[in-house]
Amino acid sequence: MSLTKVCHAIRDCVWSWLEFLASCVGATETARLLQLTRLFASNDEELQPSQLKWIPRGLQEWLKKKAIQVFGERTWKYQDSLPPLPVPPLKNTLDKYLESVKPFVTAEEYKQTEAVVREFEEGVGQSLHQQLLERAKVHRNWLEDWWLDVVYLRSRLPLPLNSNISGSIPTFEHIWPPQEGSIMDRVPAHLWQGLQMWKLLRKEQIPVDKAVRTGQPFCMNQFRKMVSTHRIPGVAMDKLVSHFRTEAEGAAPTHITVLCKGRVFKLEVIDREGEPLTPPELKRQLDSVKEQCENAPEGPHISTLTAEDRTKWAKVRDKLMAMDAVNADHLSIIEQSIVILAFDDATPKNHGENFYETLAGNAQNRWFDHISTIVAFKSGLLCANYEHSPADAMVHVYAGYFINSQLQRMGPFWKGSVPDRLVPQPEELVFTIDDEIRDAVVQAKKTFLKQASDFEVICPSFTDYGKKFIRSFKLHPDSYMQTALQLAYFRLHGKPASTYETATLRQYYHGRTETVRSCTMEVVNWCKAMVDNSVPTEEKKELMMAAFKKHIQLMEEAKCMLGFDRHLFGLQVLAMGAGIPLPSIFADPAYTKSGGGGNFVLSTSLGGYTPCPGAAAPMVHHGHGIFYSIELDRITYSVSAWKSCKETSAEEMSASIQQSLRDMRQLLMMS
Repeated sequence: MSLTKVCHAIRDCVWSWLEFLASCVGATETARLLQLTRLFASNDEELQPSQLKWIPRGLQEWLKKKAIQVFGERTWKYQDSLPPLPVPPLKNTLDKYLESVKPFVTAEEYKQTEAVVREFEEGVGQSLHQQLLERAKVHRNWLEDWWLDVVYLRSRLPLPLNSNISGSIPTFEHIWPPQEGSIMDRVPAHLWQGLQMWKLLRKEQIPVDKAVRTGQPFCMNQFRKMVSTHRIPGVAMDKLVSHFRTEAEGAAPTHITVLCKGRVFKLEVIDREGEPLTPPELKRQLDSVKEQCENAPEGPHISTLTAEDRTKWAKVRDKLMAMDAVNADHLSIIEQSIVILAFDDATPKNHGENFYETLAGNAQNRWFDHISTIVAFKSGLLCANYEHSPADAMVHVYAGYFINSQLQRMGPFWKGSVPDRLVPQPEELVFTIDDEIRDAVVQAKKTFLKQASDFEVICPSFTDYGKKFIRSFKLHPDSYMQTALQLAYFRLHGKPASTYETATLRQYYHGRTETVRSCTMEVVNWCKAMVDNSVPTEEKKELMMAAFKKHIQLMEEAKCMLGFDRHLFGLQVLAMGAGIPLPSIFADPAYTKSGGGGNFVLSTSLGGYTPCPGAAAPMVHHGHGIFYSIELDRITYSVSAWKSCKETSAEEMSASIQQSLRDMRQLLMMS
């Protein structure tokens, strides 16, 4: 064994003993709470409980940092001890699937579907299930590779509006109102806070997420992918690469890429000690970029190519690299960037406009392949476009909430010192291109605009009440909102909507998501009662409570891998891989009607109880994408739709959601 390995083994042993002793005396949990407070306190008052008045401020800060360093939970502390992803019992999966199709089929259709399901259960389903059990013996997460490859990397559709999602933070509500001419002062502060999270990840000082009720540690693997991660296009299948490393693992990229006026720049943003450059230093670099781009010809807008069909983009990318070795180096620099920063001339004034411009605005200055493109708008607002394959929305909500809280606490202006030193100058990445590449850029823009022109998204806030009111009736806010969405759709269309809601599987090793099918017979019965004036108030309330209870049950089961969509997905992948005829359960009309195969009319997700909303396009042409965040006294939600579909309207759905929320409150108050 080498000396290095011996030293690492001794270090790990010492850490283990320190962690054990710290947990015994309660220091670990105290340090964890201190970590969380420092991450998410939005003002000095929220920091007060952790202040020690009898210790001078400077010494106190040093002691807290040391306490977190010694006693705080390391970000990936529990990775090796997380349980493997289980395989649900086949009968459990099929019984729950049958229950989920009932709102969407007639009695006769249900009998046919039931026969198909039982045939599958007694026949090919058994052998496929056994194969899945065998796979689970040698894979800690039997789903992980299939989910990434089949759902994301094999898709040939363009990333924007088919895969990518967006996230916004409400700085325009508290410190930075919309104001043209302000963006160059705001971007450095926003970027600096994001780099602080990069530093915490490098030092493994992001505390482990845990289940609220049980304290079960969650998998933190997706946090490794939130920076310096890139999706590289392939002719038949894409590839995901991540360049992030912790300090213990070695060097990590220390630069960002900036897109401005069709030109591309590399900025070194971390100093030799591993500290982010200060906001004034970052501003100097960004001012230099803007000065070089002002009153100068625009660049070739190479980034537009990332909006193209994946196979076409892969072929153009191969040509770019073959043309000039410098092109290959430039692409490598971009792919390794901590984040991409894009300057945009649009002027959004609120979350909804932010989302539209970020998802469907200007394709010429987004690098859609990168995990995170921060878009800085002329109106002073910022928003993010995320590549979805490496990580789920919760990672981006976490980062957005951190940045928002830190900016609130810091205020609109930098109050710290600025080192007396030279900062690295921006390096422009100039690509060698020809007419064929220029034509490909033009075609990629056309591909993007064709879909983007059909997209609409709004993001209002319901301000009558929020989590505090809902909790006062001992109700679960997420179940409450899901039930409201069902009533909103039912009122507009007179029928139930097949609904996808995200449930986390992060209590398992490398867990991603399971589906909660929120449209149940319980909620459909309640919706029917709500539009029937002859039904007594008390009966409506009882039906509503039954709908809440059913949703909570489904969510708890899904989080424990006792849902059924991922299990069915695995069985289908095995069948396709074996080259056997597609089992009839997947060809049955009820499968598609109930949302199977990604055919959910409502694609929904709770973004948590933070002020940071998100947005995405609908799964199907006649559907809606709905993200929502539930705060103490308001609910902020985005609704997207395709304008070419005459059945759907984002504005009408939003109005119906607000009416449902008001009717539910009235029902609770009256009874």
